[in-house]
Amino acid sequence: MNEIWLEDTTLREGEQAPGVSFTLEEKVQIAKYVDAIGVTAIEVGTPAMGGPETKAISAILNSGISARLIGWNRGKKSDLDASFACGLNSMHIGLPASDYHLDKKFNKSREWVIETMQELVSYAKSQGAWVSVSAEDSGRAEVDFLVQYAKAAKEAGADRMRCSDTIGVLTPFKAHDLFKKVSEESGLPIMAHMHNDFGLATANTLAAVKGGATHVHFTVNGLGERAGLAPIDEVLLGLIKHNQLDLEVNLSILKELSEYVASASGRAIAKNKAVTGDAMFAHESGIHVDGVLKVPEAFEPYPPELVGGERKIVIGKHSGRNAILHILQKNNIDAQKDDLDAVLEQVRYKAVTSKQEISDEDVIAIYNQFSYGR
Repeated sequence: MNEIWLEDTTLREGEQAPGVSFTLEEKVQIAKYVDAIGVTAIEVGTPAMGGPETKAISAILNSGISARLIGWNRGKKSDLDASFACGLNSMHIGLPASDYHLDKKFNKSREWVIETMQELVSYAKSQGAWVSVSAEDSGRAEVDFLVQYAKAAKEAGADRMRCSDTIGVLTPFKAHDLFKKVSEESGLPIMAHMHNDFGLATANTLAAVKGGATHVHFTVNGLGERAGLAPIDEVLLGLIKHNQLDLEVNLSILKELSEYVASASGRAIAKNKAVTGDAMFAHESGIHVDGVLKVPEAFEPYPPELVGGERKIVIGKHSGRNAILHILQKNNIDAQKDDLDAVLEQVRYKAVTSKQEISDEDVIAIYNQFSYGR
């Protein structure tokens, strides 16, 4: 069993990314992928939407997935009933926690949100459900109120509280302190749901865990509202490598999953994306190539095979003689070292003029021009 609760929300938060929508078949496949990785739970969607949403949830429920399946609900009893009608017995209730949201969005008080939350939790628990509650916009909420809210949730029978940094304004230092205080003083399991508006979603998630969060949220490729959420690949690698947690997860299909969701969502993966980007294990500069060919750990923080990636020696303007020699030897060419300097000069010229990496075929063709002339 994992030391921490790992929950994927690609099918709910991820599909809320502007312009992203998945077919029923894609939703089932994504759920199977993240289940195969070894997540604890999957947030499968919003049952109150009805129609295709509930059909997809039903299909996932009947797909043999072992992870806990959770429905997302607004703070309404009718939403909870829709979740129960779908066959779900685990549900999350979304409610605001910051004065900014309470005052300006809902025109409600702190007392109202606590009372509403407790009524909904009590109702869901009376039906035998596992229940999570939100503290939306936790990043701008008063921390003492988050503690009060968490204590009230625990009193009502909630199984956890989700602190959602809804607009991504936390920093790792603030996230650590917030989760430490709320988790220690409430005694309730706390989830970290971090948005990436400042590029800190993964760092904030790892810091929250250091502070005391026992549940984490993520999506494939970081899909989500605006700049998205913490990406599953970065969070898992970070928890293992930086937080030193012992996780029973299958990381070898991360790249395959990332590419599948990129295709299904229509959102391409940036080449320099951490963990699953095509350039993650690509090396061009002479010093780096020489080092990685001798000792991969010199310029790679973990082996590409760990996450289903592949090491690639890229030939370009910054390549050195060893990279050219590597490409030729890889293609069973017994290269003459006397020709390498001339080949390298032509390779660099072609890289600058074409503004592209140079293929193996191009390197071989350039080499042959010199070797045939001898």
